[in-house]
Amino acid sequence: MIITNAEIICNSEGVALSSYTANNDQQSPVSFQVSSHGVTDTGHVRKKNEDSILVHEDENIWIVADGMGGHHAGDFASQTITNNLSLFKQHASLDDSILLLEENILNSNAVIRKKSHGLGRNATIGSTVVCVYVWHNFMFTLWAGDSRLYRYRDKRLQRLTEDHSYVEELVRMGKLKACDAEEHPAANVVLKAVGIDDHLCIDFDYFELQDGDIYIICSDGLYKDLEESKIEPIIESHSENMNELSEALLEASLNAGGTDNTSIITMKTCQKEG
Repeated sequence: MIITNAEIICNSEGVALSSYTANNDQQSPVSFQVSSHGVTDTGHVRKKNEDSILVHEDENIWIVADGMGGHHAGDFASQTITNNLSLFKQHASLDDSILLLEENILNSNAVIRKKSHGLGRNATIGSTVVCVYVWHNFMFTLWAGDSRLYRYRDKRLQRLTEDHSYVEELVRMGKLKACDAEEHPAANVVLKAVGIDDHLCIDFDYFELQDGDIYIICSDGLYKDLEESKIEPIIESHSENMNELSEALLEASLNAGGTDNTSIITMKTCQKEG
């Protein structure tokens, strides 16, 4: 869903944002402080790290971008996204802030397309993106590709984004079991990303925050080497310190193989008093 095309903005559970904001108009909106930390690593197999991350607590945005294209400058693609969004300044208006984030991603798409055309007919470069923005008691996410956003709440890890990948489509159609997706020959085929097409449709969703939520934004290097069932106990052991959590997740991923570039941003919400 793209916010610019939505008359009534609803999340993945079908709940309209207006049902929340109407209540906030009648009282001071609840606000949350977010503690966060990000790490990125080349891994044990790749020669170059084509991932980029952005942790920008002052403007309440966090980004993971996983570049694709190898020697054709996948790192250029991911860095274009994080560099553009590092200039983001949030507005008083929620709509204006979300639209600005979307515009920055679409502008990155145009820049990457131009670079790709300059590299020749057979060159295709691009990058996944997960962009998270926190506004009062809401988290908004815009994404394209197979990088992910997770939430850990009530001792349960839940994926909040859907992969734009060939195997995810097969799973949705019932043609492939989710447990077999990572072993499929086309497991690395991404159907949507920034820079691979002139026209980019950015997926959008939002969630209401709760005190003590933990969120993880990551590239596929984390979940392809480390099963979700192994991520949960690591979160539980390091739930009080986001620096320790991100480092522990990275270490576990590397110990499990480190077969790809791995980027991780960990976030924890704390409700402000007053």
